[in-house]
Amino acid sequence: MTRMWLRSVYLLACCMLVACSSSPPTRFYILNEVAPTAAAPAAAAPNQIPLRVEPVVIPPELDRPELVTRSGPNRVHVAGTERWAAPIAEQIRRVLSDDLAARLPARMVADPNEPATKEPRRSLTVAIGEFFGNESCAVTLRATWSLTNSHGVSQRGNELVQVPPATACAGELPAAMSRAIGLLADRLAMAVTTD
Repeated sequence: MTRMWLRSVYLLACCMLVACSSSPPTRFYILNEVAPTAAAPAAAAPNQIPLRVEPVVIPPELDRPELVTRSGPNRVHVAGTERWAAPIAEQIRRVLSDDLAARLPARMVADPNEPATKEPRRSLTVAIGEFFGNESCAVTLRATWSLTNSHGVSQRGNELVQVPPATACAGELPAAMSRAIGLLADRLAMAVTTD
């Protein structure tokens, strides 16, 4: 009887270990480019200098591999099994560069990873102050930016971009965040062409 009881306890313990070891699968996400609503101008002015998007500054609470969503005025939720496939700051820089290249004349946006060159470049610096979505995929993106040339800062700005909630949100937060970056690129494209 004792031996059978011990065997039952052992089997139960093994079953519990197997059940505990099976966890939900980890999902990996990326940000992607968003097509502009209007066609980019065909050619740049002859004296226009290409711009390069510098590394993007993000708040420490976003600088992590997991997706972070706002769950209240002073609360965030860090998803355990939903992760970025690459660092979020690098993704924002890549997508913003691609979005700007689609909105500006050809060759007006330099590759952000280009090697050092003697060619003149304007430098676009973006600092993200807030970039959160919530459970309904509403996204708020708050950023400051500055555009510099060889003579110093020529322009500065602040942008607040909001993407409204979606009816079906499951797994769609990265797409809503990508739309927010596209809207930021729309505004930046208008600003940098007036330089």
